[in-house]
Amino acid sequence: MRLGFWVVVLLGIFAWAPATYPGYWQGLDGFVPIFNVMRAAPLAQVGTTPDLWRGIGGDTFLLAGPLGLLGSDPTTIVRITFIIAFLLAGLGTYVWLQAYLGDRAAGLAGLSYMLFPPLLATVYVRGSLSDALIAGLLPMALAGIAAQSTGRSPSAAAVTVIAIVWMWRAQAGLALLATVLLFSYALLVERNRLSCLVVAVSGAAGVLSLLPVWTIRGPAAVPFADHFVYVHQLFAVDWQVAPSIAGPWDGFPFQLGIITVVFTLVSLWQWWIAARQTGHSPVAARLLVFGFLGALVMISLSLGWSAPLWQWTGASALLTYPWQIMLLAGPLLALTVGALPALNADLRSAPYWAALVALVVIGNYRYVTSDFTQTPARETPVAVFGPAHNLVVLDANLHESDHPRSAQLQITWQSLHPLDFDYNIFLQAVTGDESALAVVAQLDVQPLTSEHPATAWRPGEILSTTYQLDLSAVAATSDLRYFFGYYDWRDGRRLPRDGGIDDKLVFYGQ
Repeated sequence: MRLGFWVVVLLGIFAWAPATYPGYWQGLDGFVPIFNVMRAAPLAQVGTTPDLWRGIGGDTFLLAGPLGLLGSDPTTIVRITFIIAFLLAGLGTYVWLQAYLGDRAAGLAGLSYMLFPPLLATVYVRGSLSDALIAGLLPMALAGIAAQSTGRSPSAAAVTVIAIVWMWRAQAGLALLATVLLFSYALLVERNRLSCLVVAVSGAAGVLSLLPVWTIRGPAAVPFADHFVYVHQLFAVDWQVAPSIAGPWDGFPFQLGIITVVFTLVSLWQWWIAARQTGHSPVAARLLVFGFLGALVMISLSLGWSAPLWQWTGASALLTYPWQIMLLAGPLLALTVGALPALNADLRSAPYWAALVALVVIGNYRYVTSDFTQTPARETPVAVFGPAHNLVVLDANLHESDHPRSAQLQITWQSLHPLDFDYNIFLQAVTGDESALAVVAQLDVQPLTSEHPATAWRPGEILSTTYQLDLSAVAATSDLRYFFGYYDWRDGRRLPRDGGIDDKLVFYGQ
């Protein structure tokens, strides 16, 4: 009985169960995956800036077709895709390591990866479907490389090719770094020329598949250099307590997890003790060293001291945030966690192994949390404002009243990226045709109170308010239209809407 396999399948539910809760979560990426899931495009365009490297690739939503045919709505499709990413992550890690470390060690590793705090945060704090798929496909590619190296299996090579090409078409920047990691693994651990060739050909195929969008580049949504991680953030005990240098709005949790850190250190200690003993496979030894050193490199690249390297190589154009690279360290750290039972025979016994499994669940369960909202997710936003798609209007309804004569605009919006200024809103009642518009009433105020200005809106935060426009001085017979938008009160410049096709929302009285 493969207890390790069933641990991944059954206890992995702790990782993906929140994706089934009512409502959707207020992630940093907002409802962007839902807006784009049913739109076939090489790069996602709704609520995000199309970009070859940093953008969301069209194959992030590859499962939308078959799930849509089964009657699933966009929100359900996104939830199911997140769940599949978790399952790919856990089972891929298990299959990869089972032949080298054994069933129980592989099961512990697979469960550890599913509960890896940065992976949980990618789903429930950031809400990035493309990055979650990368996290799920990376161990599948590792499993394919390992199986192809040991058994020269064509099906294993096919799995590797599919996983790598899918990564490239989901998030090209992170996929490039993942491909470098996979090639290094095939070269240094498996030491198999054919596996190296498979990875290289797969990466080349991924690049070629992106030729139709090769010239599409977009500006960075946030300053890359402002989002490096401090060392102490890696070991913070509480969830989302250590903001980055960008400011308090950035609540992404950078913790590696105390269980991950402690188990990794104990594994290294056990490996050092057993280093001169016989009975350990040379491949397994290389595997453990590669896992530890590879994870150390990936984590170091998320820290501030690596900023010159990112700038010098131009690699900062590959990612939105430097801490995204921590996802690539996940399978490697899961390897070091899972190696414990393989290195110490006593820990393979049922009681000790069950205790290790329980510690992984209990130690990481605190990170399985999110800020859920009951605001319904529309398939299409009402509008997207800002040069970097900063604000998404989720709902807007305008009603006219006769007693007193006025117009009320009820509006709900979500912040996706920080604004650089405390913009005002304008709500105007206008008459006449396009050649002779006349403003007969207007409202010009801060979007919310002065205590909660626009520059303080946290990405992912959903906000709602009602604006009332006094129409007492307007003739009751007037046929009114209403303009709404955001503008810089210093020079009158308005925020562009939907990529610049307009600068306002238009309502008709009812």
